Order: sequence, then structure tokens, then C-alpha cells
Amino acid sequence: MIPLHLHTRFALDQLIEISRPLSAQAFREMLIPVFGDDVPDSCYQQLQDALRDGTLSNPVHQVNPQVAGKACYDNATRIIHLHPEVIASALLQPQAACELATILLHEFGHHLDNLLRQDFAKGLDDGFASIAEDAELEEGARFAYLIGCMKSGPSGELQIAQLTEAGRTITLRADDQAMRLFIRQSQDEHAQRANTNEGSTEGFSAGKGDKKNPEMSWGHESIEEDLKYAGFNEQQRKAIYFGNWLRDYSQLLDPKLVRAEDAPKEFPRKLSRKVLTQLVDLLALKAFPSLQSTPQERAHYVVTPQMLGVYRPTEHIDNPYNPNPSATDPSTIDADFEPPVAQDDPRLQVDPDTSMKRHIFSSVDYMCERLREAMAAGPTPEGMREFGAALHVLEDYFAHSNYAELSLHKQGHDTVLTWTAQADCKHGWPIVTGMFAGSDVIASLAEPMANALFAPSGDFENITPGQRSDTELALLILLQDHPDPQWQEYLNNALEVRDTLADLPGFNVARRISWITGSPLRLATDLPKVGYRAILNLIGNSVDDIQTYRMGNPMLTGSTNPTHSQLAKDHDVHPLHTLATLMARVAVRDVGFAMFKYWEGGRLRDPVKIARSYFTHPNDSEWQDELVSKWASEHPTEIQKSSDPAVFEELNHDHEAPAVDESAWERLKGLFS
Repeated sequence: MIPLHLHTRFALDQLIEISRPLSAQAFREMLIPVFGDDVPDSCYQQLQDALRDGTLSNPVHQVNPQVAGKACYDNATRIIHLHPEVIASALLQPQAACELATILLHEFGHHLDNLLRQDFAKGLDDGFASIAEDAELEEGARFAYLIGCMKSGPSGELQIAQLTEAGRTITLRADDQAMRLFIRQSQDEHAQRANTNEGSTEGFSAGKGDKKNPEMSWGHESIEEDLKYAGFNEQQRKAIYFGNWLRDYSQLLDPKLVRAEDAPKEFPRKLSRKVLTQLVDLLALKAFPSLQSTPQERAHYVVTPQMLGVYRPTEHIDNPYNPNPSATDPSTIDADFEPPVAQDDPRLQVDPDTSMKRHIFSSVDYMCERLREAMAAGPTPEGMREFGAALHVLEDYFAHSNYAELSLHKQGHDTVLTWTAQADCKHGWPIVTGMFAGSDVIASLAEPMANALFAPSGDFENITPGQRSDTELALLILLQDHPDPQWQEYLNNALEVRDTLADLPGFNVARRISWITGSPLRLATDLPKVGYRAILNLIGNSVDDIQTYRMGNPMLTGSTNPTHSQLAKDHDVHPLHTLATLMARVAVRDVGFAMFKYWEGGRLRDPVKIARSYFTHPNDSEWQDELVSKWASEHPTEIQKSSDPAVFEELNHDHEAPAVDESAWERLKGLFS
């Protein structure tokens, strides 16, 4: 294989450019929020001197297929390692060139921290012996974010790097404006609070799953990473996952939280569908920055009410039965909500031939409709979004039903709880899914929303006139639902004053001023509390669902209507989590391969037919038998736990008890104290 060499001074030149006009004090004040105030002033002075006289070392950059993740910096060798896939993507797609530029800045930040704490700290007095070996949390993300917010020259294309292969040289470029937008979105507070240290290396985190336990903790995004084995590249996988992600966040639009369009404003007790959709759109911009780095790309991913929808049991294979006798018809709030299902509704019955609850087939029909839309649209943003929505249903079948439990029964593990009574059907124990109580899922969605949109900003934040932080944008959205229009006017006036101040010479240089104006609403202290209260309300409004949906073991009560929390294997606390995700991964790969080939022009395998084939009772299929048998032989403890009702009493308590909802509420409050 011909070696590929990458040469770049991009990160170094960016730092030289922005630091050139700064005094020693201003330079130090700019970098202290990035690298820390435990670094002595003399170290920052040495760094600035080295930049000015051209002696600052530029790290070696190596293209290395063995690197874990996308890139990392080795503190010992002072080499930045980059995965070849990052380079290949940057050659093909403008947004990937923005990501490469971000990675180079991020890893250069690690290099600077290493120099400050190792080279420049040598020979210091003993009084500075307590300097830490590494800055707290993720200084690489903080440095990249700083550069992304500081304007260093005229807009246009920036030269990022040069690639040399077999004597041929290619120059990689990125649009300046698109790159800075990508940086601000991908290197935000969440990235800055990450910790990517592993030994002597510090990496560029991809933000997926539990890094400490990647083989034991899976979610929709990590499952869909398996689509790479079907042929989909990273950018396509993100676009597909976007459709899946939307189905999760559509659950925020619950009838208890949504205000009817013609109803009086009840902020913050209820929010309009328009406002909730705009909040999810803001989250999507943060969660999928690489899909939206240009205005043209952004247009494909703006979350609209039609794209997001509302919570519909069909889209998650949830049991649509609501046992609350006083429940109102949610379709009177919005026609897109599904009407209530009474206890005697035929959809709640078990089909005797398939041994499955009949409402499951409504979800299968929805999945197949999404697949047909995807097949017709092709590998476009729309097609991949529809494909992701379909895969959400397929994955939820294994996570939200008792398919895993009955698969173990088929292998002779008769003590495993089935979470259903026996029914008059072919296999005795039917496939069932749970009733959705809402509280645990809404809590899990509301907390990251609050973290992303309303948590306090970092110590350093550059102010550009007209530019709005995520918190400011979220408040502007929320205040549309406030019955008093003066609140929104108050916020707009405060931001306009901030913009005027930001135009003053030197405003963005002084660290003290940056901190003061980093919260432009310092004089409007009540406004952020309004936003926090609205998000806290997402949990609060669902607390009264708990008692309605608290039920005993259906195996003892004779019911075929378990709760969502009794069955859900979405989280790794459930003993059958890994078994359910392994089966989902097999199905996703199979359907993914069929869709990839279909989009290429092949017609031998029908994605709809293949996806539908997975919706059976395990006694009517064989594909999972070997997988289940092997898993069971390696997980006797998990089988024992899945046979013990006491374990699930504890799990259900953790998910549904009022004390835990109160705890989630308190955690959210703690974000803003």
C-alpha cells in the first residue's frame, strides 16, 4: 500500500493570526479559560514568544489506520494520528473537510496543553510544582471552539492541509463560514465536558455509547453503526440515524404536554406543537452538524411539524391501551394524535394464528410504508430519513416486546419471565409490547435537552453581533408561547444592547468582559428561569401517569397488557439488553444490505419483505436460535436475573416511582443552580 502523507500548519497559523495583535495580558486572558489558571503566567508568555519568533513546534501528523476513533494526539511522541476514513471523507464532501479542520484544531489544542505543562513549565520555581499534568476535561474542544468563534481573516476558502501520495499532491480546502459553524456546533459545551484521555493519548470523541463498556451498552445510533457492513458510509449512516432520532424525539410531543393550536397560552404548563418542534430542530442542528454545514444541506434537515410528528404508539410498537378511565381523546388536541383505544378494542386482542397482539401489525404496516417511501426516494436525505424511521420500528420490536424472553423459553429456559399471561393462541405465550407511561422516556429526553440548550455556557464565549447562543435561541423559541409578549420583547432588547457593546473595539479580547457578557441576560435574570421551568415541566406533567400505569406482574394478574417499563430493554440495566440488541443488529444489517443493493439498482431482495419477515413469534422462526443459544450459554447470571420478579420490581421502581421522577426533576434543577 502506498503511504499517504498529510502536511498542515492550519491550526498553528490560525493561532498565530488571532494572537498577533494581542498584548501579553490579553493573550493570557484569552487562553486561561481554555487551558486553565493553574498554568503560570510565564508559560503563557513563553507560548506567545514562540508564536512571534516562529519557534513553536508544529506536531507531526500521521495517517494511521490503527488509530482508535477518528484521531488522537500522543503526548509522549507528540504525533497527531488521523484515521484514513477522515481524510477520504474530506476529499469527497465539503462538510467532511470542515470536520477535518475541526479535528486538526482539537488535537492541536492537546499539543498546546502538553507544551504549556511540560516544556514551558520546566525550570519553574517549586511553587509551581503542583501544576497538573493535563487540563481539566476537554481542552482540545475548548481550543477548537475558541478558534471557531474568533474571526482571523477574510471569509472564503481556507487551505486546511496538503496530501501527498506517490508524488501526487492534493490540497484540501474548507469554506471559512461553514467550518466555523461546524466547530461551534460540534465542539460545544457537551464536547468540552467530555474526557477522552486514554493513557498518553487524547482523542477526538465521536460521542457514541458508553466508551467504558461499548460491548454492553447499545442504543439506536450504535445499532445503526452496523449499517457500515451493508455498504453505507459514515455520512449516510448519520443521515439514516437522523430519521431514527426524530422518532425518539417525537415522544416529547405527548398529549399531556402539547397545547391545542386554538387553546389559550398556558406557558410553561403546556407548549404548542410549533414551539416543541422548533426546540427539536435546534437540538438536531447540534446533534447532526456534519449534515448541515451549508445552507443547501441545512434545508434538507430543518425539522418541521410534518417531519417530526407527535407521539403515536404505532411508531414505537407500543400497546395503545390507556387504562385511565378519565383520559381525554388526544386527537381533540391535535388530529395527528391517535385516538384512545378501549379495553375491548380488537387491536388489543391476541391473534390466534400468529400468537401476537394485533396492534403490532399496525406498526409493521407503518414500517413498511416508510420503507417504500425510502425505496422510491433513493439515497437522498429524504430517502435516508424515511429508512431511519423504518429501522426505529424494527429495532423497537426487539427492545419493546417480549421476543427475547420467548426466544429463551424456546431454548428451554422456562423460568424466564414472559411478562404476559397465556392466551388462546397457537403458542400459548403471545408476543406483547408495553403500554407507554411516558414518564421515564420524557425524563430521558428532557434532561439532555436541558443540558444542550439551557446549561450554563463555558467560561469563555466570544461575542459576535447578531450571533445567538443556543440558550438565547431556545428562549426566543419558548417565549413565543408566553401569554405576555413583553417577555420576548425584553429578551430581544437585551440582545440588541449586547450586540451594540460587542461592536466596541477590544470587546472580545478582555477575558473579564467576555465573562460578563457571556450571559447577555445578566440584567434579565428571570428569563433563563423561564426556559428552565418549561423543560422541567416536561417531566412534571407526566408524573401523574405513574399511578395509572403501575401494575403487577401480568403473569400473575392474567393480563396481556404489561407496561413499557416492565418490558423495555433500551437501557443496559435490563438483564436482556445485550440479547435484544444483538438480534436487532442482525435484522438491521439484513434490511440495510437489501436497501443498499436496491438503491444501487438490484431487485433480488425486497427490503419490505425482509423487514416484515422479522415480525414473527420466535417459535415460527429459526434465524435467532443459534444466537440465543450461544448468548444464553455465556450469560447465566442474566438469565437468572430475568427469572426473578424481585429484580424487575427494582427496575420498575427505578423507572416509574414518584421518588425517581422527583430525583430527575432535582437533577435538572441542579443544572441551573
